[in-house]
Amino acid sequence: MSEQFAWVSDVSRGEWLRPMENEPFGSVLSLVPPGFEAYARIFHPATRDRPRVEGSWEGLDHEEYFTGTHDIEASLEIQSATWSQVAASFGTTMHAEAQYSRLMRSEDRDVDGSIAPDGWRYSGAHEGSIDANTLATASAVLARHTSTPDAGIAAIWEGWGGLVSSAGYARFFGWELSGNPLRDGLLQARLAAARWGRAIKASLPPREPAPGTGLLSREAAAGPRFGLHADTGRSYVLFEVGANDLADAAWTTRAPWIDDYRLAQSPSILWPDDHAWLLATEIDFDSTLVAGPTALIRELVQAHGIEALPLRPGANLSWDGDDVNRP
Repeated sequence: MSEQFAWVSDVSRGEWLRPMENEPFGSVLSLVPPGFEAYARIFHPATRDRPRVEGSWEGLDHEEYFTGTHDIEASLEIQSATWSQVAASFGTTMHAEAQYSRLMRSEDRDVDGSIAPDGWRYSGAHEGSIDANTLATASAVLARHTSTPDAGIAAIWEGWGGLVSSAGYARFFGWELSGNPLRDGLLQARLAAARWGRAIKASLPPREPAPGTGLLSREAAAGPRFGLHADTGRSYVLFEVGANDLADAAWTTRAPWIDDYRLAQSPSILWPDDHAWLLATEIDFDSTLVAGPTALIRELVQAHGIEALPLRPGANLSWDGDDVNRP
């Protein structure tokens, strides 16, 4: 059994992933290894809301609607939303290579706040991280398809703000969750976007704070990195993590790369010691890829609480790749 969530200095444990570097970056097989029996795509949940009384945003002035409203969250009906629900709201087609913005009939990748003809307003699906509950459900499935469910590696992208140093870090004050996961979804999505915002990815300040001033210990923050796809900035800090370690959503309270379980960052790459499968959440993607045996992919696609579809290895997952829903 692995020493749960311990930092790993031996980055050679990721060397088996080198064949991915022979593939065009951003393609399916550059994110999950070639040679597996089957592949799947897990779609990150979105959030949707609408006025509780009126039942639709159509024809409403947003500013006027909220004037005098003391409890904005209570005035809204808020739900977690699948990509299939997005497609149903906008009259588009859900499929394995769908792109979130195309499901909304948009050429603009930033579709946060888009209102569907049926009156729902949608937030964007999370990029670069899969939510804790979905990952826990997926990990329970993954654990059943490896001989080493308690031993493996979680690779965490080093560029998340506040991880290896205090650069790019911000803490939020004066907000509380209600305890209702559906009502909290919209708030979490927007806070997560700010906490792990795209601006953090863009650049670091001229004087970066010293390693060890962030969430990780100085040893881990200054230690070896596992790098993939040279010159793309994909370098990772490795930790001992088995699938069973993540099969309970409470993993967010134990992982050393997380300071607030409400804004939990998921592993960028996850694999068991026997290399039976691999799960990857690319930092710029709003979905997660899984490679493994056919039986695993079949169970994952059928699992309750996960929206996933089988994916062909040659699929085009670029933002412009959804030909089915091209405007």
